[in-house]
Amino acid sequence: MIFHNAKGIQIDGRKDMCKKHPLIDYLNPDTVYIPLIQRHLKLKPKVDVGDSVKIGQVVAEVGGFGAITSHASISGEVKSFKKVWHSSGKMVEAIEIKNDFKNQLDDRIKEVKNVKELTREELVEIMKDSGLTGLGGAGFPSYIKYQTKEDIHTVIINAVECEPYLTCDYQFIIRFAEKLIKGATYMQRAADANKIVIAYKNYNSKVVEVLKPYLEKYSNIELFPIKDIYPAGWEKYIVEQVTGKTYSTLPAEIGVIVNNSATAIIFSDAVERNIPLISRPVSITGEGVKEPKTFFVPLGTKVSELIDQCGGYVEGLDPMQANYIAGGPMTGRAILIDDLVVNDTLGAVIVKPFEIRDYPECLGCGKCADVCPVYLTPTEIKKAYERKDLRLLDLLDASKCMECGLCSYICPSHVEITDAVSKGKALLKKGAK
Repeated sequence: MIFHNAKGIQIDGRKDMCKKHPLIDYLNPDTVYIPLIQRHLKLKPKVDVGDSVKIGQVVAEVGGFGAITSHASISGEVKSFKKVWHSSGKMVEAIEIKNDFKNQLDDRIKEVKNVKELTREELVEIMKDSGLTGLGGAGFPSYIKYQTKEDIHTVIINAVECEPYLTCDYQFIIRFAEKLIKGATYMQRAADANKIVIAYKNYNSKVVEVLKPYLEKYSNIELFPIKDIYPAGWEKYIVEQVTGKTYSTLPAEIGVIVNNSATAIIFSDAVERNIPLISRPVSITGEGVKEPKTFFVPLGTKVSELIDQCGGYVEGLDPMQANYIAGGPMTGRAILIDDLVVNDTLGAVIVKPFEIRDYPECLGCGKCADVCPVYLTPTEIKKAYERKDLRLLDLLDASKCMECGLCSYICPSHVEITDAVSKGKALLKKGAK
């Protein structure tokens, strides 16, 4: 088992920054920008400039494998199609919608009367129609997991959130504990599974406190504490801790499906009210903002607006000189400015003051290999990538890299090892085709 002997490391979580404030609603931005991209797929617009749209209306879609729909997160008028900064670090085409502040709902959004009678197939179809994706950062269409031909016995809800700084999942659970339980049970029915396990960080006693009152109604839901190490929130680690088994490609191979806790909460509304994926929680945090907070926002909201809601930048910090990370500090992506929009995979933006440091080259200390959860030698993979040596990349098992970021984190010379190893992994995959 890959993670059986993996110790992981303890990292200063710095989560208290955001935990000072409960989840804050920011539901009526003046304008939103709905990206016309889902993972690597380009979406086709279903609206034109000048059209009026309602909350939940389909505004873009893509067909084929991984077919997905995207929905208006506010009501208003389509003003333009324009390029916006995205959490991928790139500028992408987006639909600009000007808020009319009427909060008009699409006709599809209404209470579902026959929730208890929904079949497995109908629940999976709701996942698909709602545009539900993995809100833990992967952004993979959720319904595809439930189309497996494998026999599923357990649905695991990942509420671990092991990245430093991030509290969006935690605060979403505290606010919507009942929806988490309901969403998990709907996922269980969609998988025809007989058990639900909610995995959480062992120090988050508040999660247990808010969930326990609802668990009395469900004998098949188990809470599973995960020790406070990184990368304890990684899917494969959680599956092995919960089941004592591992797998090659997908958890379904051993009868398990894993979903992020925020995805389960959103799915509850999709099942009960036909509300598609139009909003998500996002943490705005880091030493560069005055009051780090976590917000519940419509997709397409500008991050710069949320920074303003945090009181702006700390005294003396020039926004053009700040360091920004889209996502967690371990696996997130460095971005240039705060002018990006919230999309389904963006759980946080971390703002840090710019620092200039002079570090030595690689010392050959081997610390990166010591902490690697899958027992790779990252510096050797980095060298193989730089030489574009596919044979050596294969021999070094570059394809097993989790891209967890530990090698870069632990490196005393601050070498960007993770980036090089992930590029080597991609090169190997491309070369193998």
